[in-house]
Amino acid sequence: MSSHWFGRSQWALPTQAAYLWLRELFNRQHTGVLDRTYSSLTKEYAYLKADYQFLRKEYETLKQEYETLRRSFRITPDVPNTDVWQFPPAKPRKGKHPCEKPLDLMRHIMTTSTRPGHVVLDAFMGSGSTGVAAQEAGCSFIGIEQDRDIFRMAQELLASVP
Repeated sequence: MSSHWFGRSQWALPTQAAYLWLRELFNRQHTGVLDRTYSSLTKEYAYLKADYQFLRKEYETLKQEYETLRRSFRITPDVPNTDVWQFPPAKPRKGKHPCEKPLDLMRHIMTTSTRPGHVVLDAFMGSGSTGVAAQEAGCSFIGIEQDRDIFRMAQELLASVP
């Protein structure tokens, strides 16, 4: 019966009647084994429980801060982590940027490397495919492009994203 209160996998403060019974039982063999009063144990237990609850809340807050700050890298069976990524190139079209990144590639990068609410910066925006993928992933986007005509085309593309 005492294993219920003192076992490794479960611990609960015994009732006063159970504690007095255990104290009497243990002290038959070894005097002074359980010599504390039940009320002193309940007070100590209350302090320990309050400390535990405070520490648990503090731990959860720190854990949430860590999760928010740590680098996101989500890999799932749908988004495998492999050494080689294979995506078809961006299709030729009138006005296509010469170094345009395939939208599916940029979506893959956003899915694995960002969380909604993150800010994505593309200092060489080009056609804006990074911005489209960022917006679809729920991220804010900052794009920089030197060529005014390409920048206007990228703006139009980004404005069309729902």
